[in-house]
Amino acid sequence: MKNCFKTLLAVVALAAATGVSAQEDPQKETVIVDPFTFSSGASAVTRDNVRSAVMTGFSNVGRFFVVDALTDSRLSKLYENREVEDAVNDANWKTESEAAYKSLGAKKLLKGSVELHYEHKKLDDKGKPVYYTDINFTLQVYNIEDGTMVGSESYKYSELSTSSYADSFNDAIRKISKDMTQFCNKHFKMESYILELGEADKKGVIKDLWISGGTEMGIANGTIFKVLAEKKVGPKVTRQAIGQVIAKEVLEGMTRCEIMNKKEGEVIKDLFSKDQKLYIELDRKRGDGLKGFGRAFGF
Repeated sequence: MKNCFKTLLAVVALAAATGVSAQEDPQKETVIVDPFTFSSGASAVTRDNVRSAVMTGFSNVGRFFVVDALTDSRLSKLYENREVEDAVNDANWKTESEAAYKSLGAKKLLKGSVELHYEHKKLDDKGKPVYYTDINFTLQVYNIEDGTMVGSESYKYSELSTSSYADSFNDAIRKISKDMTQFCNKHFKMESYILELGEADKKGVIKDLWISGGTEMGIANGTIFKVLAEKKVGPKVTRQAIGQVIAKEVLEGMTRCEIMNKKEGEVIKDLFSKDQKLYIELDRKRGDGLKGFGRAFGF
């Protein structure tokens, strides 16, 4: 820890001397949330509740500036005298829409459609009513630069309550917000880089390292990252995963991570010592698909 702040100062000085852009540091991403649509199987009320839950989920992740297109003064004009489905199309993309979106510094646009809201009741084994709420919706992510769709996910929820439809509906809304963490991690990757390796033990083993980005990016203890190294394949340069690290000490602007596999740690150490820049990409939270997963180190 005592060496980390010195390293940060050195990194800043190096950036100034070499012209490395400060934009390489992770920054909160602006995401525009368009008005959602709904089909005959749902209602405007359900659409609005789902959209609100999605925006709440994005906000809870902690690394986004969420812009509501319905309330932002620059964007709300796009929907005057126009159907929601026509707000973004080939005809206007390169004129009013693109200019309005880019004025906010956003790179991606989120759209959504609610296809189903269905309530039904069944009797349990004791003859008591159980209230079900089914909600189906789809989210789509668009690249603002060219208007292409770059990601899509469909969700189906069927929640139950022994007391009322309202309770089962509210449970579905809460789950939608919670599930946005995984959606964000998949479609809005956070990238960073390694600042410094931790001190080696008596055997020369490196067990931890520091990465750029911390509390301001919504990073929490237990967040898992991939470590990536650049590799040239033919005329192209790609990034290849060489290991995983897990956040253990999150501060403002930086995070200490433990290396999750000893052999991968040796690879990271070797490449970093050769001044090869190693990138960090958000992977997932511990426990998300990692049941039974164990680290090789035992520390």
